[in-house]
Amino acid sequence: MSGAPQNFKNEIIWHYSDGTAPQGAFKRKTDTIYFYTKTNNSVFNEIRVPSLNPKRYNKVDENGDLYFEDGHHGSAKRFYLKDGIICDNVWTYVTDDSFRQLNSQSDLRKKYGYATMKPLAILERIIKASSNEGDLVCDFFGGSGTTAAVAEKLGRRWITCDIGKPASLVMRKRFIDQEVNPFLYQSIGDYQKEAFHNNKKLRRVGDLSQVVLGLFGALPFSPEQVSDRNFGYVKGTRNLVMVDSPNRLTTAATVRRAVEAKASLLGGDWDKVIVLGWNFAFDISQAIEKYKNSNVEVLVIPPDLLDKLSKKGFKKLIADKTVRFSSLQYLVVNPVEVTVNGNGEDELSISLSNYVLLSPDNIPLDDKDKEKLQQVMEQDPLSLIEYWSIDPDYDGDTFRSTWQDYRENVDNDSDPLHCVYSTRLHMPHKAERKVCVKAVDVFGFESQVILDVKC
Repeated sequence: MSGAPQNFKNEIIWHYSDGTAPQGAFKRKTDTIYFYTKTNNSVFNEIRVPSLNPKRYNKVDENGDLYFEDGHHGSAKRFYLKDGIICDNVWTYVTDDSFRQLNSQSDLRKKYGYATMKPLAILERIIKASSNEGDLVCDFFGGSGTTAAVAEKLGRRWITCDIGKPASLVMRKRFIDQEVNPFLYQSIGDYQKEAFHNNKKLRRVGDLSQVVLGLFGALPFSPEQVSDRNFGYVKGTRNLVMVDSPNRLTTAATVRRAVEAKASLLGGDWDKVIVLGWNFAFDISQAIEKYKNSNVEVLVIPPDLLDKLSKKGFKKLIADKTVRFSSLQYLVVNPVEVTVNGNGEDELSISLSNYVLLSPDNIPLDDKDKEKLQQVMEQDPLSLIEYWSIDPDYDGDTFRSTWQDYRENVDNDSDPLHCVYSTRLHMPHKAERKVCVKAVDVFGFESQVILDVKC
Protein backbone atom coordinates (compact mmCIF):
# COMPACT_ATOMS: atom_id res chain seq x y z
CA MET A 1 0.00 0.00 0.00
CA SER A 2 1.35 3.43 -0.99
CA GLY A 3 2.33 5.53 2.02
CA ALA A 4 2.54 2.55 4.37
CA PRO A 5 5.24 2.88 7.10
CA GLN A 6 7.30 0.02 5.68
CA ASN A 7 7.60 1.91 2.38
CA PHE A 8 9.03 5.07 3.91
CA LYS A 9 12.56 5.70 2.63
CA ASN A 10 13.75 9.18 3.59
CA GLU A 11 12.89 12.47 5.17
CA ILE A 12 14.58 14.95 2.84
CA ILE A 13 15.43 18.41 4.15
CA TRP A 14 15.40 21.07 1.46
CA HIS A 15 17.45 24.03 2.71
CA TYR A 16 17.31 27.29 0.79
CA SER A 17 18.85 30.74 1.08
CA ASP A 18 15.72 32.84 1.43
CA GLY A 19 13.14 32.28 4.12
CA THR A 20 10.59 33.83 6.42
CA ALA A 21 11.58 35.48 9.69
CA PRO A 22 8.64 35.08 12.09
CA GLN A 23 8.59 37.13 15.26
CA GLY A 24 9.87 35.23 18.29
CA ALA A 25 11.16 32.25 16.34
CA PHE A 26 14.12 31.11 14.27
CA LYS A 27 14.11 32.03 10.60
CA ARG A 28 12.44 29.30 8.54
CA LYS A 29 14.72 28.21 5.70
CA THR A 30 13.76 24.58 5.12
CA ASP A 31 10.97 22.47 3.67
CA THR A 32 10.50 18.75 4.25
CA ILE A 33 9.97 16.20 1.47
CA TYR A 34 8.82 12.71 2.46
CA PHE A 35 10.07 9.95 0.18
CA TYR A 36 7.85 6.86 -0.06
CA THR A 37 7.75 4.03 -2.57
CA LYS A 38 4.70 2.03 -3.57
CA THR A 39 6.51 -1.31 -3.26
CA ASN A 40 9.95 -2.59 -2.31
CA ASN A 41 10.62 -3.23 -5.99
CA SER A 42 11.10 0.42 -6.97
CA VAL A 43 13.52 2.42 -9.08
CA PHE A 44 16.27 4.34 -7.32
CA ASN A 45 19.12 5.94 -9.20
CA GLU A 46 22.15 7.29 -7.37
CA ILE A 47 22.38 11.07 -7.66
CA ARG A 48 25.67 12.94 -7.46
CA VAL A 49 26.00 16.60 -6.56
CA PRO A 50 28.89 19.09 -6.45
CA SER A 51 31.19 18.71 -3.46
CA LEU A 52 30.81 21.04 -0.49
CA ASN A 53 34.61 21.10 -0.12
CA PRO A 54 36.18 21.67 -3.53
CA LYS A 55 39.50 22.72 -1.92
CA ARG A 56 40.02 19.11 -0.89
CA TYR A 57 40.66 18.19 -4.53
CA ASN A 58 44.30 19.24 -4.51
CA LYS A 59 45.82 17.05 -7.22
CA VAL A 60 45.68 17.19 -10.99
CA ASP A 61 45.83 14.14 -13.27
CA GLU A 62 47.30 13.88 -16.74
CA ASN A 63 44.07 15.24 -18.28
CA GLY A 64 43.97 18.29 -16.02
CA ASP A 65 41.12 16.96 -13.83
CA LEU A 66 41.18 17.73 -10.11
CA TYR A 67 41.05 14.86 -7.59
CA PHE A 68 42.12 13.79 -4.12
CA GLU A 69 43.35 10.42 -2.88
CA ASP A 70 41.82 8.45 0.00
CA GLY A 71 44.11 5.82 1.50
CA HIS A 72 41.65 4.47 4.06
CA HIS A 73 40.56 1.71 1.73
CA GLY A 74 43.83 -0.22 1.86
CA SER A 75 45.15 1.41 -1.28
CA ALA A 76 44.89 4.98 -2.48
CA LYS A 77 41.70 5.66 -4.43
CA ARG A 78 41.12 8.70 -6.57
CA PHE A 79 38.00 10.84 -6.07
CA TYR A 80 37.41 13.38 -8.85
CA LEU A 81 35.84 16.81 -8.44
CA LYS A 82 33.94 16.40 -11.71
CA ASP A 83 32.20 13.25 -10.37
CA GLY A 84 30.81 15.08 -7.36
CA ILE A 85 29.66 13.27 -4.22
CA ILE A 86 26.72 11.00 -3.54
CA CYS A 87 23.62 13.02 -2.70
CA ASP A 88 22.39 12.67 0.89
CA ASN A 89 19.03 13.64 2.39
CA VAL A 90 19.95 17.29 3.01
CA TRP A 91 19.47 19.28 -0.18
CA THR A 92 21.07 22.68 0.25
CA TYR A 93 21.34 25.67 -2.05
CA VAL A 94 25.09 25.77 -1.36
CA THR A 95 25.63 22.75 -3.60
CA ASP A 96 23.66 24.12 -6.50
CA ASP A 97 22.53 27.70 -7.06
CA SER A 98 19.53 26.50 -9.06
CA PHE A 99 18.11 25.20 -5.78
CA ARG A 100 17.66 28.71 -4.42
CA GLN A 101 14.07 29.28 -3.44
CA LEU A 102 11.99 31.05 -6.08
CA ASN A 103 11.11 34.53 -4.89
CA SER A 104 8.51 37.04 -6.02
CA GLN A 105 10.86 38.44 -8.66
CA SER A 106 11.52 35.09 -10.32
CA ASP A 107 10.94 35.12 -14.07
CA LEU A 108 9.25 31.72 -13.89
CA ARG A 109 7.00 32.74 -11.02
CA LYS A 110 6.00 35.97 -12.75
CA LYS A 111 5.27 34.08 -15.94
CA TYR A 112 3.26 31.20 -14.49
CA GLY A 113 1.91 32.86 -11.35
CA TYR A 114 2.01 30.01 -8.82
CA ALA A 115 3.33 30.79 -5.34
CA THR A 116 3.89 27.10 -4.58
CA MET A 117 5.80 26.20 -7.74
CA LYS A 118 9.14 24.50 -7.11
CA PRO A 119 12.53 25.15 -8.73
CA LEU A 120 13.13 22.99 -11.78
CA ALA A 121 16.21 21.46 -10.16
CA ILE A 122 14.21 20.06 -7.24
CA LEU A 123 11.88 18.20 -9.59
CA GLU A 124 14.78 17.18 -11.82
CA ARG A 125 16.57 15.55 -8.89
CA ILE A 126 13.42 13.71 -7.75
CA ILE A 127 12.53 12.47 -11.23
CA LYS A 128 16.09 11.38 -12.06
CA ALA A 129 16.38 9.47 -8.78
CA SER A 130 13.04 7.68 -9.00
CA SER A 131 12.52 6.92 -12.69
CA ASN A 132 14.28 6.01 -15.92
CA GLU A 133 13.86 7.38 -19.44
CA GLY A 134 10.54 6.25 -20.89
CA ASP A 135 8.94 5.77 -17.45
CA LEU A 136 5.62 7.41 -16.61
CA VAL A 137 5.59 10.39 -14.20
CA CYS A 138 2.26 11.54 -12.72
CA ASP A 139 1.37 14.78 -10.94
CA PHE A 140 -2.29 15.02 -9.91
CA PHE A 141 -2.01 18.58 -8.57
CA GLY A 142 -0.35 20.06 -11.64
CA GLY A 143 -0.45 23.78 -10.84
CA SER A 144 1.86 25.46 -13.33
CA GLY A 145 3.04 22.15 -14.81
CA THR A 146 6.63 22.11 -13.50
CA THR A 147 6.67 18.35 -12.89
CA ALA A 148 5.44 17.51 -16.39
CA ALA A 149 7.77 20.08 -17.97
CA VAL A 150 10.80 18.54 -16.24
CA ALA A 151 9.63 15.00 -17.03
CA GLU A 152 9.39 15.93 -20.70
CA LYS A 153 12.89 17.44 -20.62
CA LEU A 154 14.28 14.24 -19.06
CA GLY A 155 12.65 11.93 -21.61
CA ARG A 156 9.88 10.60 -19.38
CA ARG A 157 6.24 10.18 -20.31
CA TRP A 158 3.84 12.15 -18.11
CA ILE A 159 0.27 12.67 -16.96
CA THR A 160 -0.73 15.82 -15.10
CA CYS A 161 -4.04 17.33 -14.09
CA ASP A 162 -5.57 20.09 -12.01
CA ILE A 163 -9.10 20.90 -10.89
CA GLY A 164 -8.74 24.55 -11.91
CA LYS A 165 -9.29 25.66 -15.49
CA PRO A 166 -6.74 28.48 -15.18
CA ALA A 167 -4.08 25.96 -14.12
CA SER A 168 -4.87 23.79 -17.15
CA LEU A 169 -4.53 26.82 -19.40
CA VAL A 170 -1.22 27.83 -17.81
CA MET A 171 0.15 24.31 -18.22
CA ARG A 172 -0.94 24.04 -21.83
CA LYS A 173 0.71 27.33 -22.72
CA ARG A 174 3.88 26.30 -20.88
CA PHE A 175 4.14 23.02 -22.79
CA ILE A 176 3.69 24.84 -26.09
CA ASP A 177 6.44 27.31 -25.13
CA GLN A 178 8.68 24.36 -24.31
CA GLU A 179 7.84 22.69 -27.65
CA VAL A 180 7.04 19.38 -25.99
CA ASN A 181 6.04 16.32 -27.99
CA PRO A 182 2.35 16.17 -29.03
CA PHE A 183 0.11 15.69 -26.01
CA LEU A 184 -3.58 14.99 -25.40
CA TYR A 185 -5.65 17.52 -23.44
CA GLN A 186 -8.89 16.24 -21.93
CA SER A 187 -11.56 17.69 -19.66
CA ILE A 188 -12.68 14.92 -17.33
CA GLY A 189 -15.22 14.93 -14.52
CA ASP A 190 -18.59 16.43 -13.80
CA TYR A 191 -18.81 18.62 -10.72
CA GLN A 192 -22.60 19.05 -10.80
CA LYS A 193 -23.24 15.32 -11.11
CA GLU A 194 -20.90 14.52 -8.22
CA ALA A 195 -22.29 17.28 -6.04
CA PHE A 196 -25.89 16.17 -6.61
CA HIS A 197 -25.32 12.48 -5.98
CA ASN A 198 -23.08 13.00 -2.94
CA ASN A 199 -25.37 15.42 -1.14
CA LYS A 200 -28.27 13.77 0.72
CA LYS A 201 -29.88 17.12 1.50
CA LEU A 202 -30.09 17.97 -2.19
CA ARG A 203 -31.64 14.61 -3.00
CA ARG A 204 -34.41 15.35 -0.47
CA VAL A 205 -35.25 18.55 -2.35
CA GLY A 206 -37.22 16.42 -4.76
CA ASP A 207 -37.15 16.39 -8.53
CA LEU A 208 -34.25 18.72 -9.39
CA SER A 209 -35.77 19.70 -12.72
CA GLN A 210 -38.86 21.00 -10.89
CA VAL A 211 -36.64 23.05 -8.59
CA VAL A 212 -34.74 24.57 -11.52
CA LEU A 213 -38.00 25.38 -13.31
CA GLY A 214 -39.22 27.19 -10.21
CA LEU A 215 -36.01 29.19 -9.84
CA PHE A 216 -36.20 30.16 -13.51
CA GLY A 217 -39.76 31.39 -13.02
CA ALA A 218 -41.45 28.62 -14.96
CA LEU A 219 -44.26 26.26 -13.99
CA PRO A 220 -44.20 22.47 -14.40
CA PHE A 221 -46.79 20.63 -16.43
CA SER A 222 -49.08 18.26 -14.60
CA PRO A 223 -48.36 14.54 -15.10
CA GLU A 224 -51.61 14.31 -17.05
CA GLN A 225 -50.45 17.00 -19.47
CA VAL A 226 -46.81 15.90 -20.00
CA SER A 227 -45.19 12.80 -18.51
CA ASP A 228 -41.65 14.19 -18.98
CA ARG A 229 -40.97 16.24 -15.84
CA ASN A 230 -38.07 18.07 -17.52
CA PHE A 231 -40.54 20.32 -19.35
CA GLY A 232 -42.39 23.39 -18.10
CA TYR A 233 -43.65 26.74 -19.34
CA VAL A 234 -43.53 30.43 -18.46
CA LYS A 235 -46.95 31.51 -17.20
CA GLY A 236 -48.74 34.02 -19.40
CA THR A 237 -46.54 33.25 -22.42
CA ARG A 238 -46.15 30.57 -25.07
CA ASN A 239 -42.55 29.92 -23.99
CA LEU A 240 -41.64 26.29 -23.42
CA VAL A 241 -38.79 25.46 -21.00
CA MET A 242 -36.73 22.27 -20.93
CA VAL A 243 -34.33 21.49 -18.07
CA ASP A 244 -31.48 19.12 -18.88
CA SER A 245 -30.07 16.70 -16.31
CA PRO A 246 -26.82 17.28 -14.37
CA ASN A 247 -26.03 13.65 -15.25
CA ARG A 248 -25.31 14.41 -18.89
CA LEU A 249 -23.97 16.95 -21.35
CA THR A 250 -26.27 19.29 -23.20
CA THR A 251 -25.49 18.51 -26.84
CA ALA A 252 -26.71 19.22 -30.34
CA ALA A 253 -29.14 16.30 -29.90
CA THR A 254 -30.58 18.05 -26.82
CA VAL A 255 -31.22 21.22 -28.79
CA ARG A 256 -32.82 19.21 -31.62
CA ARG A 257 -35.10 17.47 -29.09
CA ALA A 258 -36.15 20.85 -27.68
CA VAL A 259 -36.96 22.18 -31.16
CA GLU A 260 -39.01 19.06 -31.90
CA ALA A 261 -40.89 19.48 -28.59
CA LYS A 262 -41.64 23.09 -29.49
CA ALA A 263 -43.34 21.88 -32.65
CA SER A 264 -45.25 18.96 -31.12
CA LEU A 265 -45.72 19.15 -27.34
CA LEU A 266 -49.38 19.72 -26.40
CA GLY A 267 -50.20 20.50 -29.99
CA GLY A 268 -47.14 22.63 -30.64
CA ASP A 269 -47.65 26.30 -31.48
CA TRP A 270 -45.06 27.44 -28.93
CA ASP A 271 -43.41 30.79 -29.65
CA LYS A 272 -40.07 29.83 -28.16
CA VAL A 273 -38.25 27.00 -26.38
CA ILE A 274 -35.62 27.66 -23.72
CA VAL A 275 -33.06 24.97 -22.84
CA LEU A 276 -31.46 25.13 -19.38
CA GLY A 277 -28.26 23.09 -19.15
CA TRP A 278 -25.55 22.30 -16.60
CA ASN A 279 -22.69 21.00 -18.75
CA PHE A 280 -22.23 21.49 -22.46
CA ALA A 281 -20.61 19.56 -25.28
CA PHE A 282 -17.89 21.42 -27.15
CA ASP A 283 -20.00 21.46 -30.33
CA ILE A 284 -23.01 23.16 -28.73
CA SER A 285 -22.23 26.41 -30.55
CA GLN A 286 -22.80 24.72 -33.89
CA ALA A 287 -26.21 23.51 -32.74
CA ILE A 288 -27.12 27.02 -31.63
CA GLU A 289 -26.09 28.38 -35.01
CA LYS A 290 -27.97 25.59 -36.82
CA TYR A 291 -31.24 26.24 -35.01
CA LYS A 292 -30.92 30.01 -34.58
CA ASN A 293 -34.02 30.56 -36.77
CA SER A 294 -36.11 28.11 -34.73
CA ASN A 295 -36.57 30.41 -31.72
CA VAL A 296 -34.52 28.24 -29.39
CA GLU A 297 -32.44 29.76 -26.59
CA VAL A 298 -29.77 27.91 -24.60
CA LEU A 299 -29.02 29.18 -21.09
CA VAL A 300 -26.54 28.14 -18.43
CA ILE A 301 -27.76 26.94 -15.03
CA PRO A 302 -25.49 28.72 -12.50
CA PRO A 303 -22.55 26.42 -11.72
CA ASP A 304 -22.85 27.16 -7.99
CA LEU A 305 -26.60 26.46 -7.82
CA LEU A 306 -26.23 23.11 -6.06
CA ASP A 307 -24.04 24.73 -3.41
CA LYS A 308 -26.60 27.50 -2.91
CA LEU A 309 -29.45 25.00 -2.66
CA SER A 310 -27.52 23.04 -0.07
CA LYS A 311 -26.75 26.13 2.04
CA LYS A 312 -29.85 28.31 1.63
CA GLY A 313 -32.62 26.06 0.42
CA PHE A 314 -35.14 26.48 -2.38
CA LYS A 315 -37.56 28.90 -0.66
CA LYS A 316 -34.84 31.38 0.35
CA LEU A 317 -33.36 31.37 -3.16
CA ILE A 318 -36.79 32.09 -4.59
CA ALA A 319 -37.26 34.97 -2.14
CA ASP A 320 -33.77 36.41 -2.72
CA LYS A 321 -34.17 36.36 -6.53
CA THR A 322 -30.38 36.02 -6.84
CA VAL A 323 -30.27 33.03 -9.20
CA ARG A 324 -29.48 34.15 -12.74
CA PHE A 325 -29.51 31.96 -15.81
CA SER A 326 -27.01 33.32 -18.32
CA SER A 327 -26.38 32.93 -22.01
CA LEU A 328 -23.86 30.35 -23.18
CA GLN A 329 -20.40 31.31 -24.35
CA TYR A 330 -19.50 30.07 -27.78
CA LEU A 331 -17.08 30.67 -30.63
CA VAL A 332 -18.02 31.54 -34.20
CA VAL A 333 -15.51 30.72 -36.96
CA ASN A 334 -15.77 31.94 -40.55
CA PRO A 335 -16.06 29.32 -43.32
CA VAL A 336 -12.61 27.96 -44.14
CA GLU A 337 -11.26 29.23 -47.46
CA VAL A 338 -9.16 26.72 -49.41
CA THR A 339 -6.78 27.30 -52.29
CA VAL A 340 -4.33 24.87 -53.87
CA ASN A 341 -0.85 26.34 -54.22
CA GLY A 342 1.80 25.59 -56.82
CA ASN A 343 3.15 22.67 -54.78
CA GLY A 344 -0.21 20.91 -54.78
CA GLU A 345 -0.79 21.70 -51.10
CA ASP A 346 -4.03 22.95 -49.61
CA GLU A 347 -3.70 26.43 -48.21
CA LEU A 348 -6.33 26.83 -45.49
CA SER A 349 -7.39 30.33 -44.44
CA ILE A 350 -8.95 30.11 -40.96
CA SER A 351 -10.32 33.12 -39.09
CA LEU A 352 -12.38 33.79 -35.99
CA SER A 353 -15.64 35.67 -36.54
CA ASN A 354 -17.09 36.28 -33.09
CA TYR A 355 -17.03 35.19 -29.47
CA VAL A 356 -20.16 35.20 -27.37
CA LEU A 357 -19.42 35.14 -23.64
CA LEU A 358 -21.87 34.07 -20.98
CA SER A 359 -23.38 36.98 -19.10
CA PRO A 360 -21.09 39.02 -16.84
CA ASP A 361 -23.65 38.38 -14.07
CA ASN A 362 -22.34 34.82 -13.85
CA ILE A 363 -18.69 35.87 -13.44
CA PRO A 364 -17.36 36.93 -10.01
CA LEU A 365 -16.52 40.56 -10.82
CA ASP A 366 -17.45 43.79 -9.07
CA ASP A 367 -19.91 46.15 -10.76
CA LYS A 368 -17.19 48.40 -12.21
CA ASP A 369 -15.34 45.48 -13.84
CA LYS A 370 -18.62 43.98 -15.09
CA GLU A 371 -19.37 47.26 -16.83
CA LYS A 372 -15.94 47.24 -18.48
CA LEU A 373 -16.41 43.60 -19.50
CA GLN A 374 -19.76 44.46 -21.07
CA GLN A 375 -18.06 47.18 -23.14
CA VAL A 376 -15.40 44.72 -24.34
CA MET A 377 -18.10 42.20 -25.25
CA GLU A 378 -19.85 44.80 -27.37
CA GLN A 379 -16.78 46.41 -28.99
CA ASP A 380 -14.18 43.65 -29.41
CA PRO A 381 -15.40 40.27 -28.09
CA LEU A 382 -12.51 38.37 -29.69
CA SER A 383 -10.09 40.21 -27.39
CA LEU A 384 -11.42 37.95 -24.60
CA ILE A 385 -9.78 34.95 -26.28
CA GLU A 386 -6.76 33.85 -24.24
CA TYR A 387 -5.73 30.90 -26.42
CA TRP A 388 -6.91 29.19 -29.59
CA SER A 389 -5.61 26.27 -31.58
CA ILE A 390 -6.37 24.31 -34.74
CA ASP A 391 -6.46 20.65 -35.72
CA PRO A 392 -6.82 20.75 -39.53
CA ASP A 393 -7.38 16.96 -39.75
CA TYR A 394 -9.66 16.28 -36.79
CA ASP A 395 -10.68 12.63 -36.51
CA GLY A 396 -13.68 13.33 -34.30
CA ASP A 397 -12.00 11.85 -31.23
CA THR A 398 -8.50 13.10 -30.43
CA PHE A 399 -7.65 16.79 -30.90
CA ARG A 400 -4.10 17.27 -32.21
CA SER A 401 -3.04 20.89 -32.29
CA THR A 402 -1.08 21.84 -35.40
CA TRP A 403 -1.18 25.60 -34.87
CA GLN A 404 -1.91 27.78 -31.83
CA ASP A 405 -1.70 31.35 -30.62
CA TYR A 406 -2.20 32.93 -27.23
CA ARG A 407 -1.90 36.27 -25.51
CA GLU A 408 1.69 37.23 -24.67
CA ASN A 409 2.92 35.19 -27.63
CA VAL A 410 4.60 37.45 -30.19
CA ASP A 411 5.66 34.76 -32.67
CA ASN A 412 2.58 35.38 -34.83
CA ASP A 413 2.43 39.17 -34.38
CA SER A 414 3.99 41.91 -32.25
CA ASP A 415 0.98 42.45 -29.97
CA PRO A 416 1.39 40.73 -26.58
CA LEU A 417 -2.11 41.73 -25.39
CA HIS A 418 -4.18 40.01 -28.08
CA CYS A 419 -4.24 36.81 -30.06
CA VAL A 420 -4.17 37.00 -33.81
CA TYR A 421 -7.63 36.30 -35.22
CA SER A 422 -6.66 34.56 -38.45
CA THR A 423 -3.98 32.31 -39.88
CA ARG A 424 -3.08 30.32 -43.00
CA LEU A 425 -2.01 26.70 -42.85
CA HIS A 426 -0.35 24.61 -45.55
CA MET A 427 -1.49 20.99 -45.55
CA PRO A 428 -1.22 17.98 -47.88
CA HIS A 429 -4.11 18.00 -50.35
CA LYS A 430 -7.31 16.19 -49.37
CA ALA A 431 -10.68 16.12 -51.10
CA GLU A 432 -12.40 16.80 -47.77
CA ARG A 433 -11.38 17.24 -44.17
CA LYS A 434 -12.69 18.26 -40.75
CA VAL A 435 -11.10 21.34 -39.21
CA CYS A 436 -11.48 21.68 -35.45
CA VAL A 437 -10.89 25.02 -33.72
CA LYS A 438 -10.67 25.27 -29.92
CA ALA A 439 -10.57 28.48 -27.93
CA VAL A 440 -10.21 29.33 -24.24
CA ASP A 441 -11.24 32.74 -22.92
CA VAL A 442 -9.60 34.78 -20.17
CA PHE A 443 -11.92 33.21 -17.58
CA GLY A 444 -11.02 29.64 -18.52
CA PHE A 445 -14.20 28.80 -20.49
CA GLU A 446 -13.54 26.57 -23.47
CA SER A 447 -15.36 26.43 -26.81
CA GLN A 448 -14.96 24.25 -29.86
CA VAL A 449 -16.08 24.49 -33.48
CA ILE A 450 -15.84 21.69 -36.08
CA LEU A 451 -16.00 22.68 -39.74
CA ASP A 452 -16.49 20.32 -42.68
CA VAL A 453 -14.24 21.48 -45.51
CA LYS A 454 -14.27 20.36 -49.14
CA CYS A 455 -11.14 21.15 -51.12
